[in-house]
Amino acid sequence: MPPGLSLPAVFIIDSHVHLYPGEVNRDPAAWAAAQGEDHWARLCTRTRGDGQSVQGFPDMDTLLRSMDAAGVDHAVLLGWYWEHAASCTLQNRYYAECVRAHPDRLSAFATVRPGGDGNALVELRRARDAGLMGLGELSPHVQHVYPGDPG
Repeated sequence: MPPGLSLPAVFIIDSHVHLYPGEVNRDPAAWAAAQGEDHWARLCTRTRGDGQSVQGFPDMDTLLRSMDAAGVDHAVLLGWYWEHAASCTLQNRYYAECVRAHPDRLSAFATVRPGGDGNALVELRRARDAGLMGLGELSPHVQHVYPGDPG
């Protein structure tokens, strides 16, 4: 929350929101296939019994309108547990843009692909310096990182 912001008596925060860059939203399954994000591809193509996707892919304006309609004052954007570091970087840069554009409405957590190459720590520092405030989501089994692995 920006310094000096006064809060109303009731301040509603949605603490778990996913939002994806336009290049991901345009065709989530094709993007996932091209990036080798196999786990996410399986999840983003799931449908309910009526054929509707279980996952929505709103853009920023749609998210803000939905928040207004639901009476949500602030949302925390959570990254995904991507299988590849490049996908994490894309997500984190997008979230930094979102937070810069709407600091009164949005906060964001960074995502990294842990591993022994040391790039996760570099990316985490870059995301922190860009205004992201935490870390998540992570999923060791999907990201192929196991207890005792270096880094």
